[in-house]
Amino acid sequence: MAQSLEERLLKMENEVSILQKLADISASLNAQVELRPLLQHIMAVSVEIAECEAASVLLWDNSRQQLIFVASTTMRADNTSLLGTAVPMDSIAGTIFKENKIVQVDDAKQDERHYDRLDEEIEFTTRSLLGVPLTYKNRVIGVLEALNKHSMPWTKADRIHLSTLAAQAAVAIEN
Repeated sequence: MAQSLEERLLKMENEVSILQKLADISASLNAQVELRPLLQHIMAVSVEIAECEAASVLLWDNSRQQLIFVASTTMRADNTSLLGTAVPMDSIAGTIFKENKIVQVDDAKQDERHYDRLDEEIEFTTRSLLGVPLTYKNRVIGVLEALNKHSMPWTKADRIHLSTLAAQAAVAIEN
């Protein structure tokens, strides 16, 4: 019983810590005026609150009619960034964008929508993914992805926290 109580207390302390980070980023996002530092901050917080290896933001580019990487914590093998790289609309990110819904993939290798060509280019292995739509005024503007949860499975709390962050990020990006 005491261990159960201690575990619950640790879980609650972790939840309070995450909620504090979300409140802090809300203030920070509202203060940021330049897009690049704003996106880097979103990436750092995403990795931290989702307890995962990497994160990325893809935004819809109207002129190109494509979903484009605008931020990522991963780089290509030659240290060039993924910025400006488009993803197919039948990919996981494309699905999140088109359907305006959260997508959780516990085993990326088993999901036919996984865009593994990009993994090959950057010498990165996507094992799992949690993606949420970035929406502003009922319009999907992009996707926030968290990759490779350190300790599976993805949780309901992960989905809630990433969705909250995505909502805050979308407002900041549009502003």
